[in-house]
Formats: sequence, C-alpha cells, structure tokens
Amino acid sequence: MKNKSLVPVFTESIPADLEPGTLYISMRYETSVHLCACGCHTKVVTPFGRHDWTFTFDGTVSLRPSIGNGQQACRSHYNIRNDRIEWLPTISKRATQLASDRDRAAHTQPPTPRSLKPWWRRIWDRVQRAFGRPREGTPGCSKH
Repeated sequence: MKNKSLVPVFTESIPADLEPGTLYISMRYETSVHLCACGCHTKVVTPFGRHDWTFTFDGTVSLRPSIGNGQQACRSHYNIRNDRIEWLPTISKRATQLASDRDRAAHTQPPTPRSLKPWWRRIWDRVQRAFGRPREGTPGCSKH
C-alpha cells in the first residue's frame, strides 16, 4: 500500500530494521533512510550534500530533489515535502539513466574553489588583528 506521508525520526544512527512510513534522519552521518513509499519495502538511502539531497526541517521534513527508484522493480517517483509524499509519474529507464549520468558527473567534478578576499583586504585584516581590533562579524564588533 502506498504511503501518503512519512513520520520523521531523528536518530544518531540508522537502525537495521526499518519501519514502513518512517523517515530516519541521521545528522551525524548526513543521511536519511526510509522504505520505499510505494510499499515494496526497498531501502531508500538519501545522503545530504552539495551534489546529493537537500534536507529541510521546519517542524516538518522536506527532501530535494525527488526520490526516483528507477532501478527498482516498482520504478516509483515521488517528492517528500512537509512530511507528505507527493507522487510523480513513474520514472522511465531513460530518465533513470540520465539521472545516474548527471549524478556521476556531479560527483567527479573538482570542488569549487573558495573565493578569496582581495589581497589588500587580507593585508588590512592582518594589520587590524596585529593591533588588537576585532574583525567585522566577530562578537563585540559594531559598525558605526
């Protein structure tokens, strides 16, 4: 039977035996796990990260992008938004392949370099630290 919602459970680690209709969330391991919402009992793992899923908690749980089980027999496809399952059209084999290719490419990209402050700003910050002045954004520092 298809689920209409998932109950979020925050846990240190993911249990071995998963309950249907439960979304297990481990902030320590930056991942969530649930049994497929279609009722087929396939374990669905959604790691959080720049190239993976985005997790939002505002009293309810939302995951982005959608969950696409195109490699499973059920081929289910759904969003988890505000603890609710929003069913999408079944994901095709072609869409599954494209998503896999896109994910693989994203994970092989080199990390985005940090943007450095201009050289003059780095020197100015060092001079201020040398004279004991706090930097902007540090506690006790106020802009006039």
